[in-house]
Formats: sequence, C-alpha cells, structure tokens
Amino acid sequence: MIWSKIRQLLLIVLIGLSLFLSFQIWTTGVQLREPSSGGGSTVPASLVDRSLVEVFSPKKIIWHRNELDRKLDINTFYTVDWFEEYLSETTFGEVQSPQRLSFSAYQEYLNEESWIEFIFDAPVPFGIFENGFSDLPTDYENRTFTHVLMNKENPELAGFYDSHNEFLYQIDGTEYTEEILDELLYSQDNIMTDVEAFQVNERVIYLPVEEQEVEYRDYLVERLPNNLFVLQFFSDTSDIDARRTGNTTRYIDLTTELRINDSTNTLMYLRQRSDMGQMTFSERLLSSYQTLTQIENWTEHVHYQGYVPETQEVTYQRYIQGYPIYSYQQYESMIEVTVVESGLTSLEVPIRVVQTPLTLTGERTKTLPSGTEIMAQLEEAGTMENIEDIRIGLTWTESEEDERVVHFEPDWYVETQDNWIEVSRFIESQEASLNGF
Repeated sequence: MIWSKIRQLLLIVLIGLSLFLSFQIWTTGVQLREPSSGGGSTVPASLVDRSLVEVFSPKKIIWHRNELDRKLDINTFYTVDWFEEYLSETTFGEVQSPQRLSFSAYQEYLNEESWIEFIFDAPVPFGIFENGFSDLPTDYENRTFTHVLMNKENPELAGFYDSHNEFLYQIDGTEYTEEILDELLYSQDNIMTDVEAFQVNERVIYLPVEEQEVEYRDYLVERLPNNLFVLQFFSDTSDIDARRTGNTTRYIDLTTELRINDSTNTLMYLRQRSDMGQMTFSERLLSSYQTLTQIENWTEHVHYQGYVPETQEVTYQRYIQGYPIYSYQQYESMIEVTVVESGLTSLEVPIRVVQTPLTLTGERTKTLPSGTEIMAQLEEAGTMENIEDIRIGLTWTESEEDERVVHFEPDWYVETQDNWIEVSRFIESQEASLNGF
C-alpha cells in the first residue's frame, strides 16, 4: 500500500516537472521569436538537433557470415555513432560504371564469402552523400541505391546495389578498412540477432529465428502549442485570418493555409507555389530534410521512410530506441513533406512528442514469436501476396489513467499497400475479406 502511494506520488511529481519545464521552454521560445507586425523572417519551430546521417541511415544491417552458415542482424540503434563518425568523414572511393545484376543474382553474390549488407527503406540518391565519393559524376547524383555491401575480410570489395533497376555500382579506392568494420561489428553496445532470409514476393526479408523479448516503454508526451508553428510559417502575423471549425483551427493568408486538428493532434500546411520541375531527386530529399529539422520536435530518432515520384512526397518515420512507432491511421508516427524548387508546398506532421521516459508497474517486456512462426501464420492464412515488408514495431497506446502518458507496446507488423498494420489485425482483415464481410 505504502509503495503504491509512493509510485503515484513520483508519477505526479514527474508530470508536474515536465509541465513546468515544457512551459518554460515554449513560453521563452515564443517571447524570443515573436515577429513584428510589419513582417520579418520566419524562425524554426524545432528545438531538436537532427543530423543528415541519422535521418538517412540504413534500416537494417545484416552480417552474412557464410563460413559459419549464419546471418546476423545488427541493431541499428547502437550504430548511430559509427555512422556519424565514418559516413561523413570516410570516402567510399570512386563509383564505377553500373553492371546489370538481377536481384536473384545479387542474393547469390551475398552467399559467398563474408559480407556486411546495409539495407535502406527506400531508394537513396548518391548525391545525398556526395562528399563520401571521389569525383562523383554529375549525372550520378540523381542515380539511386537501396543496398550497400562491404566485404568483411577485404573492404576494398564494396558496392552499391539498386534493387529497383537491378544495377550494381562497384567502388574503387575505398578508405574503409577491416579495422573500421570491426568497430561496427564488435562495438561494446552492439546487439546481434540470428536471422533467416525469407523471399516475400520481390523482396528478401530477414527475420529472427528465435522468440524476441522486447521492452514495453512509457513516456510523458507534450502537445506543442499552435503559436510555435504560426511563427514558423507566417513571417507577418498581422495578415493572418484565424478560423475555428469543429476541432480544426485554420490560419490563412493570401498564399498559405495552416490547419491544426485538436482531435488527431496533427498539423497540415499548404502553400501555393509554381513547380518548374528543376529539382533533382537529391535536391528534393535535402530540401525536405531541411524542413524536417525546422519543424519536427520528436526527441528520439527519425528516419527517411519513402518517396512517391508521382506526388514528390517524402515520408519520414518516428522511432524509439531503434523500433518504428505505429498508431491507428499513423497520426502520431509519420511526417509527410512535399517541396518544389521555390519551397515547401505541403506538410503533415504530428504535434505531440515524447518527453520524459517513465518506469511504471506491470510487465516490462513482451515475448514476441520468432520470425519463422510469423511467416508460418501468414502463409497459413494465405495472405503472402499482399505483403511488402515485415518488422517489429511499437504501438502508440493512449493511457486510460492520464492523457499525458502514452504506452508503447511491441508487436509484429506487416506493410501492405504502403500501410503498416499489426500481423494479427492484418490476418483478421484478410479472413474477413475472403468471407465476404
């Protein structure tokens, strides 16, 4: 009884402290940023530093130890420092002319010797890491890759693979050494998991061979104030027409509309601009990244998730401790950015962010089935043709006791039609569809 009261008291103290600190940060920020009625430049709404390397780092690292007949997944959360140190400082070398290599032939290539494979969620143009190459040809800046591979025993054997167009770009004169790779593989904090490769439609997915113990996580969350973003997107607040309709507040001037929905806690920005179509893919990603650094206050990592050429929309995914965050309709987990040569045209971003991690009562870890078992469940349900990817994520769950506390529960997710959904809910929906419901 006494310990229960102490825990309740500690939670109240933490919430009160978070409220006080948040109030101090945001009110101070607003006082410093208040623009004059005559106009002026806008100011960033983000107080979180976020590097290019963090945002565009790979989603998965696989060590193909073929001499031991093992494949090891390296937890990318603990490799950020390695990427920050070497990706921005060490030269890959000179990119050679591409060779045609089918995806199946690429997989066979990885089954020989010992390779470290870096896998990205979406195509990345060479121009993003232009400084990491020797004399990168101008026409290569817009070419893309989805995988990077380095030979563990002979790092000079390295290359970039584009799985969409089936091109392999080999590298000549890399500065990466076996010692540098050892720092990645044998870091004290490194966590490796034995995985098995599964062919799912046109992709290879690496899933753990054993059950996984994943921690529950609990956080205090903060809903960011509207005026923080008004000052970001409007240089002259005297021209703004503010309107309230239901749960949505709209801020409008002659060219710009900012919508903030209090029900979904999301912000939508729209701006009329002419698109002359002069931007390269690299320039679009870099411009969207600059927008991300100015508006996203998520205190954990954020990673590049995807790009839609038809709409030119770039998507970023929120993470906690190396796991992607998912929620119903993804209101709390995704940032969508569209830019043209003249600037930002549209944006959708969640305005609630995690602040203080909490230690609450109850189970601290959840045992998830192995990847082999998950594949068996999906195959038994006959749903494999609709699957694009499979991974473990954390589900954003609102606390029933306190609206400022959010629980993050581990679960298996599948990607289908560019949407992420829990495996159990996906199987149920597929069964209902087959039964005509």
